[in-house]
Amino acid sequence: MTTTGKRGPYRGTAARRREIVDAAAEVFGESGYRAGSLKDIAGRVGIDASSLLHHFGSKHVLLEAVLADKVSRDAQALHWDEEIEPAEFPAALIRLAERNAANPGVIGLYTVLLAESTTVDHPSADFFRDRHATTRRDFLRGFDAMAEAGLLAEDVTPQEAALSTLAIWDGAQTQWLLDPGAIEVVAVLRGHFRRITRVEV
Repeated sequence: MTTTGKRGPYRGTAARRREIVDAAAEVFGESGYRAGSLKDIAGRVGIDASSLLHHFGSKHVLLEAVLADKVSRDAQALHWDEEIEPAEFPAALIRLAERNAANPGVIGLYTVLLAESTTVDHPSADFFRDRHATTRRDFLRGFDAMAEAGLLAEDVTPQEAALSTLAIWDGAQTQWLLDPGAIEVVAVLRGHFRRITRVEV
């Protein structure tokens, strides 16, 4: 039997794992992977570190669960399981940026771990390398479709559109983390899409 409270020692397995992943995302986003402790994560869900390790066998396994959860949520926000019309592709990316902006911890998690992943032997290095390669392919596919529909600006290639969008997005998120009041990531992306496409966003 489980309690009905949000957090506590008697949550069901699925609910508990969900809470742990959410708490780990918060901690890793605030402190990074190396500095973020299992004790801190466990404390946020009202359990001890040994109980946390019952659900996730190691800190690395927990990190993988956090990153996999982010990928799943991003895919749902973008509706990658559905066919996106070429003219709607920039709007789909804007929706994801808006979702991230409404959940600042998501930006913190992604950006902090991305920066950490460039260090030697970081456990998320392969994830981010593969993630960026997949994102480039997804963006290229979307901008290829826009080019075929005549929706890219003159002299802008799908490759340029894909690479510049990824670079600007990552860069804008980093600047936002450094000084949230100085930049709006969604506005930066809207301006970028107005320059490289023929659609209104």
